[in-house]
Amino acid sequence: MITRRIRTLVLGMGALLLLAACGGGGNTQTAASAIEDYLRTRITGDESRLVALTCREREADARAEAASFAAMQAEIQDGMSCKENGADGAFTVVACQGTMVTSYAGETRNWDLADRAFRALQEDGTWKVCGYAR
Repeated sequence: MITRRIRTLVLGMGALLLLAACGGGGNTQTAASAIEDYLRTRITGDESRLVALTCREREADARAEAASFAAMQAEIQDGMSCKENGADGAFTVVACQGTMVTSYAGETRNWDLADRAFRALQEDGTWKVCGYAR
């Protein structure tokens, strides 16, 4: 009787693991969350992660941004939030609120994230940052 219960428990757990592996809505990434992740990564200067979050056509730009931010002390303030805000051709436009603050060589600059809208595109099933909207 105990052996039967253990077998049932093991089979049930296996079925749950199989369902979890099949997807079933496990990826909740949106265009807006991809932009937020990109901005959080950008301030760290992590080149490999920034390139992974960028669409293929902009990988060189991501490398340049990572290099420039690696030399700065940067942070995001004012509770950054991003939301989808229309389309630009095949791209989803994402608008953000908040402030990025950078410090370099004794100079501090505030960047209002609302000044630029971002373009996002799904590549290989993942939302990627593809520059700025017109």
